[in-house]
Amino acid sequence: MQSNVVMKSPDRNLFGITIRQNTKEQFLSVSDLQKAYETARWQHGWSDRKVADILNTEMTRERVFSLLQEKNLIKADRLGFMEMVNKEGLTKVLKGLGLYKTTGRGINKTVMADPYIWVLLAMELNPLLWAKTIIFITDTLIFDRIEAGTEYMPMNTAIKSLINNPDYAKYAKAINERVFGKHITGARQLASSEQLKKIAAIERFVINAIEMGLIKSDGDLLNVIKNYK
Repeated sequence: MQSNVVMKSPDRNLFGITIRQNTKEQFLSVSDLQKAYETARWQHGWSDRKVADILNTEMTRERVFSLLQEKNLIKADRLGFMEMVNKEGLTKVLKGLGLYKTTGRGINKTVMADPYIWVLLAMELNPLLWAKTIIFITDTLIFDRIEAGTEYMPMNTAIKSLINNPDYAKYAKAINERVFGKHITGARQLASSEQLKKIAAIERFVINAIEMGLIKSDGDLLNVIKNYK
């Protein structure tokens, strides 16, 4: 089983660029964000802006400090934090906190950031990108994820009525394999809207099949999940 996979969801698209996200830390690609800005810049006549330049502004430093403080990720006060940033640079400080990293080399080199830091940077680049980011992080993925999660507990209750000491993790993995083609830890957190809808549909189908008496054993349950159309 792969522990950290970079996923590309069609729902994470900005100006035609798919924003990559890994499954372990759920970091988002800053490199893809910069590419998205460059694409939109030529379409809309925007000025040339770099994420690196944004990281050097006083406003960004202030906002990053407030964000880190709110999430209890730093113990330094504002003055101490700003002195550290002035000495080391904001990028180095974020890397030291495990919120920013560079992976790969050459053409495969990619900068990744904690989702909160990524969103902060995206919203600083341009007003239109700010608006798209608001939609990006509050789109139907939220509601579809809620639906998939809502159906999970009733499915487990139905399974428990049929099977003694059920291995819920096994069934969750089987659903992941049916939807994603393989089980990847954290895959549901990065799933597309369509994938989340399919997860919820399978969970509802299992509930209905148990209630109708179509599932009578552990093997029946796994077969129903595996062969769901």
